[in-house]
Amino acid sequence: MLRSTLLCAALGLLRAQPFPCPPACKCVFRDAAQCSGGDVARLAELGLPANLTHILLFRMGHGALQNHSFSGMTVLQRLMLSDSHIVAIAPGTFHDLIKLKTLRLSRNKITHLPAALLDKMVLLEQLFLDRNELKDIDQNMFQKLVNLQELFLNQNQLAFLPARLFTNLGNLKLLDLSGNNLTHLPQGLLGTQAKLEKLVLHSNQLVSLDAGLLSRLRALKELQLDRNHIRSIAPGAFDPLRSLSHLTLSRNHLEFLPSALFLYSHNLTFLTLFENPLEELPEVLFGKLAGLRELWLNRTRLRTLPATALRALSGLREFGLTLSPRLSALPEDAFRGLASLQVLALHSNGLAALPGALLRGLDGLRRVSLRHNRLRALPHALFRHLRSLERVELEHNQLEALAGDAFADLPRLAEVLLGHNPWRCDCGLRPFLAWLRRHPGLVGRAEPPISVFPRYCSTTPPVEVEAGVLLFMFGLHIGPFCIFSFPLRVFL
Repeated sequence: MLRSTLLCAALGLLRAQPFPCPPACKCVFRDAAQCSGGDVARLAELGLPANLTHILLFRMGHGALQNHSFSGMTVLQRLMLSDSHIVAIAPGTFHDLIKLKTLRLSRNKITHLPAALLDKMVLLEQLFLDRNELKDIDQNMFQKLVNLQELFLNQNQLAFLPARLFTNLGNLKLLDLSGNNLTHLPQGLLGTQAKLEKLVLHSNQLVSLDAGLLSRLRALKELQLDRNHIRSIAPGAFDPLRSLSHLTLSRNHLEFLPSALFLYSHNLTFLTLFENPLEELPEVLFGKLAGLRELWLNRTRLRTLPATALRALSGLREFGLTLSPRLSALPEDAFRGLASLQVLALHSNGLAALPGALLRGLDGLRRVSLRHNRLRALPHALFRHLRSLERVELEHNQLEALAGDAFADLPRLAEVLLGHNPWRCDCGLRPFLAWLRRHPGLVGRAEPPISVFPRYCSTTPPVEVEAGVLLFMFGLHIGPFCIFSFPLRVFL
């Protein structure tokens, strides 16, 4: 019994002994070291113990990794060597790292990788090569990495990828190729990635999305294609991606979209198409995307919308079609079926008139933005029965008058913005002014008040008004000779 107790005590003392940490490093845990400021080419001189499982090296001096840099470190699992100005790596540098699971070489100056550099890392799960200066990669570079799950090649200078580069990466779940110079992806490049869930391709120079390129990615949930030069997408390109929920196609060169492009993308919840020179949308574009919550079509060349284009988006909550000066008309049924819509942004377009039933059935609508258009008048019942409506933006249009009941029966209405409109200040405006007098707190006050001294009525004969009455209308641009048949003292 005593012998057993003494043995346990001795083992405890051994565990309690301080870790022999090299002078230039910090060792918070027993088997981990953190070092900075040394010479990359002389890492072996740091004296790092061979039984380390985690090594973090950063801000090392300019140089190349040598074959003996990590000799004997057969139990190392995590190696992070970032922000260290590494310019080259000797072919045998990592040959002893047979248990490595994470290798991070981010933010260095690496231009080339030896073909067999990673061949011994069969257990590797994460590989970070991002933010380097790689211009090409040998087609056999990743052939032994059968357990790799995450690969980061973003922000390099890659202009071409061999078709067989990822052939053996059947367990890959995340692939980031963003921020390179890729103009196209060869057929077969993604032919074995049945488990891939996230593919990041934004900020390249891709000019097209060809048929079959994504056909094997049945598990793909997120696809980022924004900020490319894509001019064409093959019909049915997204049909095999039945798990896709997040898709970005914004900031490309798309003028047209194939018919039924998203017909089978039933799980989409996020889609961006803004900042494309779209000339028109096909009559059939979306399927029953009940889960889609936001759709933005800002900065396009659209002149109108097909009447049924959005009909199946029953779960849509926010829709934006803005900053498209060619948009001059909308069909009466453009938003029919969007019962869940809460935000409708149609500002900064070329709309001169609106159909009377444009907003009919949008029972959940809370905010509508129509500012910076060319509207001269509004349909009498445009906002009728929108009992959830809270905010209406109509500033910077060509409105000359509004009906007295334009905003009637809107119990939640909190703000109406009407500034910068050329109001025709005659007696026809009187009913609307009467509504304003009853609801002085609803008109937006973002602009300074404008005072008007009524002089004489534009009707014949003139109607006398109390001299010197000041009309204060916050946010309204009123002409200098407005006349009304009753004193207006209430606009504070």
